[in-house]
Amino acid sequence: MTILVTIGPTQEPLDAMRLISNRSTGELGTRLSAELAKQGHTVIALRGTGATAPSTPLERDNVRVLPFTTTEDLRDQLEKLGAEERIGAIFHAAAVSDFYLPGAGTGKIPTSGGALTLTLEPTPKLLPLMRGWFPAARITGWKFEASGNRDAAVAMGRAQITACHTDACVVNGPSYGEGFGVLSKAGELTPLPDKPTLCAHLAWRLGN
Repeated sequence: MTILVTIGPTQEPLDAMRLISNRSTGELGTRLSAELAKQGHTVIALRGTGATAPSTPLERDNVRVLPFTTTEDLRDQLEKLGAEERIGAIFHAAAVSDFYLPGAGTGKIPTSGGALTLTLEPTPKLLPLMRGWFPAARITGWKFEASGNRDAAVAMGRAQITACHTDACVVNGPSYGEGFGVLSKAGELTPLPDKPTLCAHLAWRLGN
């Protein structure tokens, strides 16, 4: 099948020179794309230009890499792919920036004025829109939680599946602890120890 994977961070401009981003390297999404390609799937890899993980695993005939920058850019490309491609599954592993600066200018904000106060707004969430763009796809979201405990993180993952009408959720982060947890639509949790095991498990789930 044709599978869509979103990879790495978005980058939101403050001006022509500065931006807001996050620490996502894109390693997990790149690993997953390579694993899916090895299984014979056609992979469309939407990869953030800020991803620092090596892209060499994506250099395969059955992988098409499409770069994105901002959340708006990623949204536009997702919507276009939903209209043009027959996507069987989606893994939304990209780390979308939580905030952006509306009306960010094309010049450079001068430092001569001293301290600067900027009012940031939340970026739009993309996962809740994906079922509308890809009604027949098997959609897996990610839930990275940094506060609370494992039970709370898992509960947030289950809530994401319900709210976004997705089929699964990968839970990780300091709240979850070591490794990853894959939640099914029925709410069952499969703990996995590391990225290679997670990628192999997600690829296996597509055939089962």
